[in-house]
Amino acid sequence: MKCVSLVALIIAVFFVVQSGSVLVSAANQFHDASKDRLIIAFSSASTADAIGELAASYGAIAEISAQAGLAYWRNWDNGILNAIKAIQGVTGVERERHSAISFTPDDSYYSLYQWGVKRINADTAWDFTLGTHNVTVAVLDTGIDYTHDDLSPNMWKDGSGHYGYDFWNDDTDPMDDNINGYESGGWTPNVNIYHGTHVAGVVGADINNVIGIAGTAQCKLMAVKVMNESGEGTDATVAQGIIWAVDHGAQIITMSLGVDSQTLALTNAVQYASAHGIVLVAAAGNEGLSSVSYPAAYPEVIAVGASDKLDHRASFSNYGSQLEVMAPGSQIWSTKQGDRYQELSGTSTATPFVAGVTALMLSINPALTTAQIRTVLNETAIDLGASGWDMSTGWGLVDAHAAVQAVSGPAATIIGYPATTTPNATLTVKWVVSGSGNLPINYTFLRWGYSASQLTSSSDLIYGYSTPHTFNASNVVAPNVANSSLFLQAVAVINGIQYISTVVEIKVQSDSSDPIQNLIQSLRDFVYNDVGLLNFILMIFAIVVIAVIFVAVRRGRRAAAARSIQSASLSIPPSPSLPPVAGPAIPQYYPPPVSPSLAAPAAYVDISNGAISPAIIEIYEGTRVIWRNRDWAPPPGISIVGGTIDATGPHPDGIFSSGMMVSPGEYWSCIFNVAGVYSYYVSNMNMNGRVIVRRRY
Repeated sequence: MKCVSLVALIIAVFFVVQSGSVLVSAANQFHDASKDRLIIAFSSASTADAIGELAASYGAIAEISAQAGLAYWRNWDNGILNAIKAIQGVTGVERERHSAISFTPDDSYYSLYQWGVKRINADTAWDFTLGTHNVTVAVLDTGIDYTHDDLSPNMWKDGSGHYGYDFWNDDTDPMDDNINGYESGGWTPNVNIYHGTHVAGVVGADINNVIGIAGTAQCKLMAVKVMNESGEGTDATVAQGIIWAVDHGAQIITMSLGVDSQTLALTNAVQYASAHGIVLVAAAGNEGLSSVSYPAAYPEVIAVGASDKLDHRASFSNYGSQLEVMAPGSQIWSTKQGDRYQELSGTSTATPFVAGVTALMLSINPALTTAQIRTVLNETAIDLGASGWDMSTGWGLVDAHAAVQAVSGPAATIIGYPATTTPNATLTVKWVVSGSGNLPINYTFLRWGYSASQLTSSSDLIYGYSTPHTFNASNVVAPNVANSSLFLQAVAVINGIQYISTVVEIKVQSDSSDPIQNLIQSLRDFVYNDVGLLNFILMIFAIVVIAVIFVAVRRGRRAAAARSIQSASLSIPPSPSLPPVAGPAIPQYYPPPVSPSLAAPAAYVDISNGAISPAIIEIYEGTRVIWRNRDWAPPPGISIVGGTIDATGPHPDGIFSSGMMVSPGEYWSCIFNVAGVYSYYVSNMNMNGRVIVRRRY
């Protein structure tokens, strides 16, 4: 009897959902229908009359504004929408959107100094969300002053009360204790920079607490100290910090640091974080070069450049093909050790803005993937240069409001499920119901079936939550047939409107432990599912034909060779045998090394506007590097000399030296055949460069 009642309840709910809810996209959901009007755009007077007549037939009211070409429809329900849209001459239908005063924090320095958060429109993004402590941002830097009054409310802690980890001193106290440091590409001795504390404040200083500044997002700040008191670290400490942050639950890792090339440690750590779905954000570098520093240059990392108050690329900000977005990086006011505040500049101060915007996005929709986040950040960025992406400013200035708005609509998303399963297995599936503004989730459930069009089973209905929230169903049963599929879909009713996720497919595979059976099954799947039986037969036929042709050609060559040998043996008389003669041993022959081809692959370095571009170039063995003099060089010209140059003068190493290039367009080239790192300088211009040669195999 209980089972019958449960089935009846589910069927009743299904019909209520179908009749009383409208399936809409996230962008169409704003407020409760009973309080809002429909805004209908029309193109002619006859269309306006038809709208009025339809409203009267439903007992509703449609206020017509002929001058504006708009009708305002009161007392509507979801069943009327299709009838309105079907009227000829209706050009658009929207629900009335409510405006509100933008949130303005009362933090004492917000109005005076925080131009950066205003420029990225964070103040209007806060109308959607201030952030949530369900999102954790790991700050890989010099540590964080976790006692700071403007940071302590948002500090992350582990089960033992530690705020993170210090990989420089190998302990659990990641306090920011800098006494020296680098900033804007220069060494600043004996000045308390407190770089990590500054970065943390930009990401997530406490908001609306009367004191100090307003952070971009209210999230958890995880302190991961990977640099020492003089602002120096190694690729190994940074890599350790990345892995530790991933393993301890960070969803975002921000790195205001960099090295000049990729390394084994950094590569592996970045790939580890990417494989775990972590959003990685890093500074492009402060040398003003046309190459982005690492780890920002890795394709898995969002590379951030710095803009100034005039929306120009800051002169110190690196740029290039790996640059993704820009953020304010000039004269940024943020936290400093000991409840103090300071102003710093650099791509280091731009990077945490992007990390903070990402935290706002994940606060609204925890189901967002790294790919979706990057797409939204790029597509909503404000162009600073040429339309679209460009080398100097990437996709443009990050726009917090537009990025958050793009992900703010209600949605149901399945996020946790196995890629494959076995027959009759019982699975646990996780889904997220999201939406901006703590919207009431009337109810939600998961449904599944053994075909995408027949999802006949469902979990229990879940009530009483608001967005965003994560749900689980642990009673999902796979079909009892191997080589079939299980299909899943999440359903949520939010504010009376139904939202459904995309259908997810899980492959059901054989659970046989017999390796021969598994091999046979794999071959069967390959033939029938992956290739297709007809294609497989054609492929085998082609292989047989090729083999027959090969054997025939080989036999023909052998027969021709035999005939040639036989002919030679008939025409040349046999030589008489001679006794062996003693003599000196024949020395072993060592052929000379093969000269590199003149058609070697080429890489170009331009010397222009008093700079080397790129200053560091990475190539493989056997590549020709061509230096091109783009400008008129200062007398008596310039040359490329192996070695370095500094304040004490040139230090040539004798590895290579070019002739003088005195006119624009002149060039000199050199082929690098041996792996290694070759430093060089440009004479008369006080510039250093480097060629990194990698092994080809």
